Amino acid sequence: MKNHVKTKTNLSERDEDICVDIFRNIMHVRHLMHQKASRVAAGAGLHAAELNVLDILGKFGPISMGRVADETFISPSNTTSTVKKLESAELVKRRRSNTSDREVTVSLTSKGTALFRQCYPRILGEAHAHMAERLTRQEREKLAGILRKLVA
Repeated sequence: MKNHVKTKTNLSERDEDICVDIFRNIMHVRHLMHQKASRVAAGAGLHAAELNVLDILGKFGPISMGRVADETFISPSNTTSTVKKLESAELVKRRRSNTSDREVTVSLTSKGTALFRQCYPRILGEAHAHMAERLTRQEREKLAGILRKLVA
């Protein structure tokens, strides 16, 4: 696709087209997956970011606030406000570390665990269905490997 505004890059025209295509398609897939997660979250009375935190805690168990931020791609300040909302809804609990006053560990409550068990299969099922309609298992495995290389 040609740019409306002419600009010079250090890339060949083909490399530029490939880079833009990859970038736009990754962003489009991210948007599609976020929409699916948002629908499931709304059905549970949550925002997608809140359900994302429950998802991470359901997968990894009690973890530090810093790791929650890293795993959810939410800024530390937004992680704190999101966790506080979940805490007031009695879905998570925070606990100060015994070894460091600065470290706070977050874990699911029984109510949070029940909600994770309800929502996780729905999100995963929708994501899998979307991908399985378009890609073979072999293509999904290859794509997963390529994406791991991109984020390594």
